[in-house]
Amino acid sequence: MKILFLVLILLHSGIHFIGLRKATPFAWLWVVTGILLVLFAYLYFSNAKYAWLPGIVAILISQWLILSNWNEARYGSLLNLLLLVLVVVEFGAFRMLKKFDRLVESGFNAPATNLSQLITDADMMHLPLIVKKYLYYTNFVGKPKVFNFRALFKGGMRSNPGDSYMPMKTIQYNFTEEPSRFFRFTATKAGLPVCGIHTYDNSGAIFNVKLLNWFSIIDAKGDQLKQAETVTVLNDFCFIAPGALIDKRIQWEQVNDTVVIARFTNPPFTVSASLHFTQEGQLFNFVSNDRFETDGKTYKNYPWTTPVSACKELNGYRLGTKAGLWYDRPDGKFQYGDLELVEVIYNIRSLD
Repeated sequence: MKILFLVLILLHSGIHFIGLRKATPFAWLWVVTGILLVLFAYLYFSNAKYAWLPGIVAILISQWLILSNWNEARYGSLLNLLLLVLVVVEFGAFRMLKKFDRLVESGFNAPATNLSQLITDADMMHLPLIVKKYLYYTNFVGKPKVFNFRALFKGGMRSNPGDSYMPMKTIQYNFTEEPSRFFRFTATKAGLPVCGIHTYDNSGAIFNVKLLNWFSIIDAKGDQLKQAETVTVLNDFCFIAPGALIDKRIQWEQVNDTVVIARFTNPPFTVSASLHFTQEGQLFNFVSNDRFETDGKTYKNYPWTTPVSACKELNGYRLGTKAGLWYDRPDGKFQYGDLELVEVIYNIRSLD
């Protein structure tokens, strides 16, 4: 679909360059419009957030030129109409991105923290032995404490077992001192663009998904969602930022040599999960009974698991980089997500 629109934009641009041959005082405007359309095509294909801006300017000028030369150019209005739909969709994505950026920036407005503090054995005295081993395994000991991080994922999601995975790319920002999580994804569903955001902070939790970046298909909020996202934050600490497991808000219960229960309190909720390790100290599964599956209308409490299928080193840290997202439904286990961690950066100082 994106390639098709790219071809249409470039075709429309080429037609405008031909307009230079017209011996009229406004012949140069045809060329300017053609250049704007080429710029729109480049920014659109590059996923630039301001792609819509040269697009709408080009369409307005183009339509004025078409109206001025209606007999010869009237069919160009059909292309402008198609491109207008694309511009509106791109502007919808821009609006959601601006909203997301404002929320993330609120995390950076918190009082400054000394980002040079290192994780030492003294910080791990209260941890079960296998969790200490995990922090050594992931190379966090002797490295800076984690106050925030940005993570990029790629993969897919689906709503039902028979559905194909919806290809998606995600970016998320987490802050640990006042736990918050801001997650955004872009995807395609039946060839149409979809954009969604998860937000979690002291004010609550929101899960909003829009088809064509305008039409809401999921709009979830409330206490059950916030409890569910508290579990997600704990999961993020475990897999994306193991250095955050030294947090005293996490209480530990030893089950055996390789299984522990973590109880994470972020008022008003306390959630728990069992963490499953190998003898070498690698965390390979996370199981919680405190999360809800939701479509924005109903909330169903099923066991939630995130088994890891691959590990590798990212920026000097050894992390689980591929995981499935599963609900244990009454009618059987359902994998609704398959994600790969592509990049993670700790203790960033700004949105950019």
